[in-house]
Amino acid sequence: MLRRYISLSMIDLHLHSTASDGTLAPAALVRMAVERGLSAAALTDHDTTAGLAEFIAAAEGTGVRAVAGVELSCSWYSGTMHILGLFINPDCPELAALLCEVRTSRDRRNDAVLARLRHLGLHLPEGAVRADAADPVIGRPHIARALVELGHCSDLPDAFARYLGSGRPAYIRRHLPLPEAVIRIIHAAGGVAVWAHPLAQLRHSTAKLRQTARVLQNHGLDGMETHYADYSAEEALQAQAVARQVNLLGCGGSDFHGDNSPGVLMGTGRGALAVPDSILNALEARAATRG
Repeated sequence: MLRRYISLSMIDLHLHSTASDGTLAPAALVRMAVERGLSAAALTDHDTTAGLAEFIAAAEGTGVRAVAGVELSCSWYSGTMHILGLFINPDCPELAALLCEVRTSRDRRNDAVLARLRHLGLHLPEGAVRADAADPVIGRPHIARALVELGHCSDLPDAFARYLGSGRPAYIRRHLPLPEAVIRIIHAAGGVAVWAHPLAQLRHSTAKLRQTARVLQNHGLDGMETHYADYSAEEALQAQAVARQVNLLGCGGSDFHGDNSPGVLMGTGRGALAVPDSILNALEARAATRG
């Protein structure tokens, strides 16, 4: 018999599985969503839709609405940003082509990262990197976990702080598409495009947050994450105010990665996350206009 948890949140629109860099299989995420008392959940793996069929099938008859999603990385000036596609058709040819291109770029970056690590005296066999990945989409978290398991680092944060994070010795920047291209393809797939965790990029600057949101909205962006696991109460209000000012829909989720996101729980994030059902209704209505 499943144990049911009391949760402040009704939905979670930002989850990751073993199809990218999470540690739970898509079906296991659905079981957890049932246990956590969620009414809807979105699988938004990085640069892949490989887990969606399992995720949607597992949700049938559970009372949890399964939302098909993806999280795509974009180039933004000297850095990157992430855009979620929700209510997407994973069979869209344009989306499939973009995902293939992005994964190829990721694979090349991974090869370069491993070469850098070898130069630093850290040799990671390919099998060690792919050991916990159910899909060919391998990212830095897989490399970080291999560094920990082989005894080179104490934990995942240590691996990023010493080797894999931006500016560290084994960091390699990927070639990524621009946001306008990603937004257009999400729309072609019948989905809504949402700027993921914007305050992680532009924390403490409401003016820059608003300016960037306006630019993206002009490119067709539908929404932004106004509820997120790492937002303080003040930051959540800041994000919600900016979304209203630039006419973007709100969105929210925990960015749950299982053991790869220590301290983050599905639905409630770090304890204070609460994403209302009304957010899902507004996003679904926007997606319906794309037919």
